[in-house]
Amino acid sequence: MRRILLKNAKEGMMLARDIYSEDGKVLIASGQKLTNSVIKRLKEFGVYDIYIVDDNTEIYIEDVITKEIKEEAFQIVNDVFSSKYINTQEITSEIKEIVSKIISTLLNQKEIILNLCDIRTVGNYTLFHSLNTTVLSILIGIKLGYDFDKLMVLGMGTLLHDVGKIKIPKNILSKRGPLQEKEYEMIKMHTIVGYDILSSEYKFEQNVAEIALFHHERLDGSGYPFGKTRDEIPQMAKIVAVADVFDALVSDREFRKRLKPHMAIEYLLNSCSTHFDSYIVSKFVTFISLFQIGTPVVLNTREKGIVVHNNPKFPSRPIVRIFYDSEGKRLAFRKDIDLALNFHYYIVDVLDDLEI
Repeated sequence: MRRILLKNAKEGMMLARDIYSEDGKVLIASGQKLTNSVIKRLKEFGVYDIYIVDDNTEIYIEDVITKEIKEEAFQIVNDVFSSKYINTQEITSEIKEIVSKIISTLLNQKEIILNLCDIRTVGNYTLFHSLNTTVLSILIGIKLGYDFDKLMVLGMGTLLHDVGKIKIPKNILSKRGPLQEKEYEMIKMHTIVGYDILSSEYKFEQNVAEIALFHHERLDGSGYPFGKTRDEIPQMAKIVAVADVFDALVSDREFRKRLKPHMAIEYLLNSCSTHFDSYIVSKFVTFISLFQIGTPVVLNTREKGIVVHNNPKFPSRPIVRIFYDSEGKRLAFRKDIDLALNFHYYIVDVLDDLEI
């Protein structure tokens, strides 16, 4: 499996990852062979790149949560954001159940290195962002030593941290150009609206609702809605702030292209002590894959290859399978370099694609 730009996709290639629709249903399943009509359809849905099956790389990425849990979470988030639920008591019970499943799944795994390699469309951003931010936040909570009950509070608040956006007009949320001051003020209100929904409609306890209220606050007081600083911000909101920003940065949006994971991590590290809690960020970087499996990279030797495995103890130093030498010539035999064992090698660039 490897990642390629959609514009370089060809008929006959086989899709290696499911692609989901706006409402969380499988739009195109993994294992399907690409045709020109399928490629055209993906372009229409705003897909920028895809993962394809490739015998040369022999890569398979195992998800940290199952497909069943993912799709169940998508359904719940979609129901909440589209107001399809029958009653709040029923949906609250479903939220607790799915968050419990996510926590149990993550607790049963050792040395997780997270590869956020699902293919997103612009339309399904809310579904993936809600779930990914929840998984990221729970993993931080585990690193901080949270017990199951605290992880439940963190997970429930995170899954619906953006629920207040259901009251914001879609044309503002998806606006391509810069927001006018009134529009930005309206978007900032989603934190207060989200708090009201979680506390009044869903009857969640206050520390769950406060995650929605405070996740855009920043340590230096530059956040919103209240401009709170440091100790005034609950720790769980600080956790979600890190997870929320990271996932947003690595996602394609209507108004900008995504950043590569290592660039998003660099942003978080550079913003420690001003925007984000440095201790929380230090825990976060221990389980995030800076260079995701299947990603084409360039080494300092000018050799080019594909990341084929992550090293849990050294997230920035994966195993790279080399396909081109320093002069750009295709190797007759593949060569794997473990950057964790060969410190004179390091990654200097991440490519959008690499023909192999």
